[in-house]
Amino acid sequence: MLFDTHCHINFPDYRGEFDAMLQRAEAAGVSRMLCIGMLPQGGREALALARAHPGRIFASVGCHPYDAVHYTPQVAADFRELLCQPEVVLFGEMGIDTVKSPSPLPEQERAFEQQLELAGELNKPVCIHSREAFKICERIIRKVHPNGWKGFAHCFSDGPEEALGWKALGFKVSFAGQITFKNKSCDPIRAAAAALTPDDAVIETDAPFLAPQAMRGRRNEPAFVRETGLKLAEIWGLEPAQVFARTTANADKVLGL
Repeated sequence: MLFDTHCHINFPDYRGEFDAMLQRAEAAGVSRMLCIGMLPQGGREALALARAHPGRIFASVGCHPYDAVHYTPQVAADFRELLCQPEVVLFGEMGIDTVKSPSPLPEQERAFEQQLELAGELNKPVCIHSREAFKICERIIRKVHPNGWKGFAHCFSDGPEEALGWKALGFKVSFAGQITFKNKSCDPIRAAAAALTPDDAVIETDAPFLAPQAMRGRRNEPAFVRETGLKLAEIWGLEPAQVFARTTANADKVLGL
């Protein structure tokens, strides 16, 4: 049993073959997936999918760091309403991106801090987007939640030091398809996994992005999360079924499922 903890299956990429995509996921052993909704409209789309597929698709909503300039009091109010729906089990993605975000860093920090405050008020786990920004994220999380918080360090792309830092903050490290890439630049991600245990991790696709090595060049989808689980099993020297079960159990615990 596998849990794709981060996919954007509300995107137009899946129109016309959504049911076939779900069938491929089922055939690959993916029993659950978490649709990440960006801004209120994306959250409403994710919620609609979760309601149409209860127990199989779950929803999130959040303000991506790219959209930080759009985080207004009205957006926060919309988020609050969505986060009170039982199918919306995660707040995010949110965070800091120092590489590609069009939103200025002060705006990213403002939106991230305010979302963390709302997460604390509603007792919601969060999904963190951190791109070359762990120290900034750590500072803001500790400012709002001095004892750390709960959630996923999404699409982890750093090394062992940062992975252990996320663990110390109370987060599960979420590995995606890059851990399977042959690029030497992805060696730190593999080293990070080796520094952790299966109880510290969850897995994701970030579909439609970042298809794993065996599917490189194709549009990613939840079925492909199996490849990430297989790579982690290789790194940890465990049977794949053990990794699949333990990472799924970690996701269930964080999300309260």
